[in-house]
Amino acid sequence: MFKIFKITLTLIIVLGIVTSLILYFYKFPKEVDLVLPAVSFYENDPSSIKHTSVRVSGTLYRPFFRQHIFKGKIMIDGLDFTKVNNTLDTYVLEKNNGINMSNLVYQKPSQPWEFVTLSIIWFDDNFEHINIVSNWGENKKLTLFIVSASSYEEAVVSQQKMKELYGSTFVP
Repeated sequence: MFKIFKITLTLIIVLGIVTSLILYFYKFPKEVDLVLPAVSFYENDPSSIKHTSVRVSGTLYRPFFRQHIFKGKIMIDGLDFTKVNNTLDTYVLEKNNGINMSNLVYQKPSQPWEFVTLSIIWFDDNFEHINIVSNWGENKKLTLFIVSASSYEEAVVSQQKMKELYGSTFVP
């Protein structure tokens, strides 16, 4: 009887260790290849709205016990530097209620240590809702928002929903 208990306990421990190692090292990749309608506008200025689209292509790695990371390309129509420059790996810095916050950094392919621009991106795990905050626009003194939506009103609603989920540090 003691021998059966000892074998069972050994099997449970070995399976527990193997399962823990798999959960720790496996990255749970999710392929992403989307083109979303989007709008860009300056903060509190609905008259500055421009229709565009955001293309997200790459892989979102979601390991259990480690930092999530998106490896791929995020391109925005109308902003040529997003197409000709590389998107650095986008590490999820903070995650709240299914909304991820990361830095969105572009670098020149010919000079890998030269950054073109930096901004902040919030996105859900499916990349269906995206909010980018930057100073990329023509007026560098104003904050430019790029939101996956079909209209200004839809963008504001999307931002409000993301803020409710993410919390008070969501911009705007």
